Amino acid sequence: MDTAESDAGQLRSASVATSPAQSGWAAVSRAARAAATRTVPPGAPGLLAFATYLVTFVITAGLPLARHLNVPDLRQYWTDVQFYAWSLGWWPYAVSHGTNPLFSNQIGAPHGYDLSWASTAPSVDLAMWPVTAAFGVVVSYNVLLLLIPPLSAWAAFAAARRLTGTFWPSLLAGAVYGFCPYELMHTWQGQPNLTVIALFPLLVYLALRWWEGSLSRNRFVLWTALVMALQFYTFDEGFFEMTVVLAGALAAGFAVAGRANRGTVARLAGLTGIAYAGAVVAAAPYLVYALRHKQALTRQEPAYSLPLIRLVLPTTQQMFGVTPLEAYSNHVGRTGIENYVGIPLLVVLLLVAGFAWRSRLSWLLLIGFAFVIALAVGPNLVVTSTHHTRRLPWAALWNLPLARSAEPSRFIVFGVLALAVALALWLSAPGGSKLLRAARWGVGLLAVAAILTDSPTAYQAVNPVPLGYQPPATMHPVNPLPAFITQGLYRRYLRQGEIVVILTHRGNAGMLFQSAAGFYFRIAGGYINASLTPIDALPHPVTLLAHPSTKALQSFDDYIRSSGVGAIVVEQAWEEPWMNLSKLGMRGVTAGGVTIYPMAPWLASQGLGPAAAAAPRPAP
Repeated sequence: MDTAESDAGQLRSASVATSPAQSGWAAVSRAARAAATRTVPPGAPGLLAFATYLVTFVITAGLPLARHLNVPDLRQYWTDVQFYAWSLGWWPYAVSHGTNPLFSNQIGAPHGYDLSWASTAPSVDLAMWPVTAAFGVVVSYNVLLLLIPPLSAWAAFAAARRLTGTFWPSLLAGAVYGFCPYELMHTWQGQPNLTVIALFPLLVYLALRWWEGSLSRNRFVLWTALVMALQFYTFDEGFFEMTVVLAGALAAGFAVAGRANRGTVARLAGLTGIAYAGAVVAAAPYLVYALRHKQALTRQEPAYSLPLIRLVLPTTQQMFGVTPLEAYSNHVGRTGIENYVGIPLLVVLLLVAGFAWRSRLSWLLLIGFAFVIALAVGPNLVVTSTHHTRRLPWAALWNLPLARSAEPSRFIVFGVLALAVALALWLSAPGGSKLLRAARWGVGLLAVAAILTDSPTAYQAVNPVPLGYQPPATMHPVNPLPAFITQGLYRRYLRQGEIVVILTHRGNAGMLFQSAAGFYFRIAGGYINASLTPIDALPHPVTLLAHPSTKALQSFDDYIRSSGVGAIVVEQAWEEPWMNLSKLGMRGVTAGGVTIYPMAPWLASQGLGPAAAAAPRPAP
């Protein structure tokens, strides 16, 4: 998709203005844009914008990851990051081996886990397949984390530039969208299903291209269906949210379009509906399987709603030492900190609507933003604290089958997109004195600064353990994987396909170890979703060893015998005191930073008979 905008004036004349006064606000000089189109290759501004975003992002926020691409540096004490790294390996493995990618017996062994309601982000996993195959899941995951925010910013830039025909306002609009707190907080939490938000502004871009006449009806339907289908295969909840927002935006657009343009909006809605149907057809294999294997996911608690105060209240670190504000931010708590947009950006939206109150586009942005916020608050109105909520009149809608499993606050990403577009319009408005232009840019730059300074960087996310956590004496946490995995030593001590329990304080390490080893062994346990699997990623009978008793040991024995677990592998750098299984009489072998405890001798010592014992290990 190119970002040329030689015909963008037609769009803005038709949709924003029907009078000379309105045209003065909405349009940038067509002659200037025509000159820019003649002198600049169509794709050059987009490439320059992406390069600017990428370099700036890596240097200012992502350098800790870029320095060590082959090390899993991100939040190793947490569970989500390992699940998404595992997913990068799982989808290529499943596709290349002809197995069902929506069910894996490689984890949760021996029975396996259903993945249809887990956010594996297959479109992302398959897109990164060449990188994963060439360099492994760790490098692939780190590269992915560094690419996603710049790509999101670029997509918003493309939409904004198509609308305004200007470079710098669009560049800042893209930065607001791609580097907002929502995007970067979830980036450093390692959740690509939530951070791949580039597809939403691409839908706006396609609609603009069709409206101005530079994209035919058939191509619009084809490209829009493709983008929608990609969104489904990136995050099905995001597809649901996109559906609701699209319906609301088209309805609002029809309402504000005026008699002359309502027919065009109706045609746009019809073509979008056709594209949506095509996307559903493309998503049908996954969708049908998921509905046949429905999981009970409900997220109706106030913690999933948008606290309105967090739209304008930054985190404590950005209070510049103002003690009363810091105290208030701490009092409110950290719930909803990713929803911050800042007062200046909201002021820009109001100024756009106020200075161009006759502009239908301005009203569409204002109404659209209000609609998104109404969605983001969910069934419970939370103003400041989740301890004080009010049930909203439309709360029953959140009990619908798909709505009940969604997190309402995630709708904020569409609100940020509306604000980014408003910023581009505000900065690109033509005319006025130098003083007026300076004031306009001053407000705009303040809005950009307010949102970007509240966005986190990787520097806070690469510590092996949370700040303030005091590990036990047996633990010396490090980010690099043990040599047992990186040097392939597992092949000497484990049989291919053997069921293994990974014991370590590193969050969900079993899935990371398995994917880094190319799925050589199966693991018992694993974390895929807080609603579906234990947060500690371990089978419950294994966790009982933390407080050994006769009953606990009997439960553990029964589990090992029935599950077919062949070995327990303990990561030494992350070993908690109870993970020293030699205290229970087990005999382990040390290799490559881990201790391997074969289960066959243990089962034999417990008098369970040879049938329960696994084959012996080769000597080290």
